[in-house]
Amino acid sequence: MRRIIRRRELVADDARYADEGVTPGTRRVLPVVEYVAALAGAGAGAGADADATSGALPDAILIGPTDDVEALAVDLHRLSLIVVEFPKIGEGRGFSQARLLRQRLRYRGELRARGALKRDQLFFLARCGFDSFDLDPTENLEAALGALDAFSVAYQDGSDELLHLQRRGASPA
Repeated sequence: MRRIIRRRELVADDARYADEGVTPGTRRVLPVVEYVAALAGAGAGAGADADATSGALPDAILIGPTDDVEALAVDLHRLSLIVVEFPKIGEGRGFSQARLLRQRLRYRGELRARGALKRDQLFFLARCGFDSFDLDPTENLEAALGALDAFSVAYQDGSDELLHLQRRGASPA
């Protein structure tokens, strides 16, 4: 079973993606395009939660780099998990998507980064609002946990609980 980092702990992953089988006790993660289609088929906001493939609309989605997260604003209350895919090294749009979800759209559910991610990126991913991580399989998860505590303060605001330093000489607000 795949292990992930969730809220600074190593845990077994309870999410299953489109290419994996769903078993009892696991969450089905649907790509956002399929989720929107299922939502439209279920009555799009009419309160119906049926999906032709399994009988229930999943509460977890997978967002790719080109997906518009603001289009999901109306349906965020339905989602307990949003997985943001980082398909290759150097792909940074997921950082912006996380900031939009956490700060502008006020999403409070679990936000997971998944894909070609290295432990050096964890601190910055957490600053953007991610609280769980499905790293590259070659990464040592125990060592990656330490990367979350690489810094104790930050100069910029973020979506995490880290202390924000004020500019020297600035009056406190």
